[in-house]
Amino acid sequence: MYTIFNTPGPNFSDGHAITITKNLYNLNVSVINALPSDRDQNFLLYQDDKPVFILKISHPAETFNVLDMQHKAIQHIYLKDDKIQLPKEVKNIDGDYISSYKYREVKYFIRLVEYIPGNLMKDLSNHDKSFINMLGIFLGRISSALQGFEYEDSVRRFPWDISQTDFLYNNICSIDARDKQIIIEQILNKYENKINGIKDDLPVAIIHNDANDHNIIVNNDNVPYGIIDFGDIIKTFRICEPAICIAYLLLNRDDSIQIIAEFLNAYQSIYPLTKLEINVIIYFICLRLCVSVTMAAYRKKIFPDNKYIRVTENQAWDFLGKIQQVDLEYCSDQIMNTVLR
Repeated sequence: MYTIFNTPGPNFSDGHAITITKNLYNLNVSVINALPSDRDQNFLLYQDDKPVFILKISHPAETFNVLDMQHKAIQHIYLKDDKIQLPKEVKNIDGDYISSYKYREVKYFIRLVEYIPGNLMKDLSNHDKSFINMLGIFLGRISSALQGFEYEDSVRRFPWDISQTDFLYNNICSIDARDKQIIIEQILNKYENKINGIKDDLPVAIIHNDANDHNIIVNNDNVPYGIIDFGDIIKTFRICEPAICIAYLLLNRDDSIQIIAEFLNAYQSIYPLTKLEINVIIYFICLRLCVSVTMAAYRKKIFPDNKYIRVTENQAWDFLGKIQQVDLEYCSDQIMNTVLR
């Protein structure tokens, strides 16, 4: 079950990656740097001492259709809004965007994407009101650009889809501390009580599904202008898109309602939401962070050396510990009273 999350990913050497780049893309690179990754393997490639491409070697359990959906979603966004910087894929020597590569009887899918210059949102020292406003507008543009995109296999079983709670129920036991397990159980109970009766009324769409601070690129003026890593793309409740982004904005902050309202007002200036979506967003924010800490607990026992797995674990637990003491219905009312509609 969930083999992409509990089996080792690719582990190619720098030299092997250079050879792959030469053989599949006929490119000579001067420098190559391995990048941190959750389950795939990525290399930053340089030509003339400038970063130019990223070589992406997918987990052997990844499917072609998921990669094809990523590629077509990126193309769809670019056609709708060509100012959004995207990891556009480069064709191989055979004219294909996705290469099949076999090594030691294991098949890997390989892609080459254009490097997006800039900094990661996580490296900014401050996410002030102005930045939150710009981020909301930027994500609204992405949601707007994805509007109308469809893919046959966009609905899939996937633990990072926060509309699917089975991963949490099945893996709460991976969390060692009972008091932390109780936090997850209580938030799950609040979520199920709130959402189960209204699921059919929540709009669905294909979303990026991982607009966190490691995947948003800012330019030299600290303006969000690029997004990377479409590996979690899925068709789900569309409210999950802003909820995921907001969840990471709330880490290490005490002004949650204000941040949510500022972000949503900006987001809705581009991509309006329904009153029901606004009313339930706090539940999806909490559930995203529940998945994050549970996934970290589950996977760090399997891959103890992968520090990327637990990158936001402590901050997420801090938030969940505080929100456990809060009436989420009261939060929803505050958000509804603050967000412009």
